[in-house]
Amino acid sequence: MTNVGKMRFAPHIGLSKPLGDGLFKNLAGDDPIDQIKFIADRGFAGIEDNFLKLRPVEVQEKIGKELERHGMEMGCFVNNLVLEYPTFVSNSEEAREVLLQQLRETIEVAKRVNGKYVTTLSGPLDPRNYRDYQTTNTIENLKYCAELAESAGIILGIEAITGKWWTGTFVTTIPHAYLITKAVNSPAVKLIFDIFQVQMESGNIIENIDRVWDEIVCFQIADAPRRTEPTSGEINYKAILKHIYAKGYTGLVEMEHSISQPGPEGEQAVLEIYDALVSGKCQI
Repeated sequence: MTNVGKMRFAPHIGLSKPLGDGLFKNLAGDDPIDQIKFIADRGFAGIEDNFLKLRPVEVQEKIGKELERHGMEMGCFVNNLVLEYPTFVSNSEEAREVLLQQLRETIEVAKRVNGKYVTTLSGPLDPRNYRDYQTTNTIENLKYCAELAESAGIILGIEAITGKWWTGTFVTTIPHAYLITKAVNSPAVKLIFDIFQVQMESGNIIENIDRVWDEIVCFQIADAPRRTEPTSGEINYKAILKHIYAKGYTGLVEMEHSISQPGPEGEQAVLEIYDALVSGKCQI
C-alpha cells in the first residue's frame, strides 16, 4: 500500500477532454471504476475528475457508489463547461441563465457522487469591455450562483488559470480571484488554490497561500513549467506541503498533473514520489 501519510492526496481519473487520460490508466486500465479501485488499494483519500459532467449518468452513479464503498471522497469536477464565449464577465440575462443552467446540471451530478466542491472558471474575457466592469459582472453573477449553490450544499471553487497556458481567460491571478471571492462574501464561493497555476503567474507560493488562506477550500498540485508530477520541475513541494499541513489543512490535495515519463514505469515512479514526499525522504 502506498504510504500517503497525513496529507489526503487524491489522484485524478480524467484531466482533460477527451476522457480516458486517468493518472494511472496504464496500471489500472481505462475504466473509471477500475481506476478508483486501484487508487483505493493504494490508500489515497479520494479522486478528482475534471470532466465528470461529460460521463454518462450511469457511469456517474457507479463512480459515486464505488467511492462510497471504499470510504473515499469525491474531489473537484468542473462546473461550467461552456467556455467558448464570455459568460461570467457579461451582464446579459442570457449569459446569467447559461451560468445558472450549468449550475443546476452540476448540482444533479454532485448528488450522484456525493460531491461538494466544483471548479468554477471565469471563462473568457471580453476585449470590448473594461476589466473593472468585467470584475463587477463576475461578482454579481457569482452572487446569483451562490444562492443556488448554498441551497444545494455545494461550494463553487473559483480558480485562477494561468494566461501563459490558456490565453484569453479572465481570472489569471490568485489576488484577482481572492478579490472576487471576498466581494461575493458567501460560504458557497471560495478559492481553489492550484499551485501550478499560481507559480506560472506570480510564484511566491507560500506567501500567496498565507495571504488568501481564509478563502481556500482545496489545493491542487502539479510541478512547473510542464504541469507534471512533483519533483519534475521547479517547485519545492516538500516545503509547501509541510507549510500547508502545519497551517491545519485537512482537505484533499488533488494531484492535477500529467506524468513526465510515459507508460506504466512513469506511473509507478509517481507512486514512489508521493511515498517519498510524505515520508520526508524526497530530495528536492
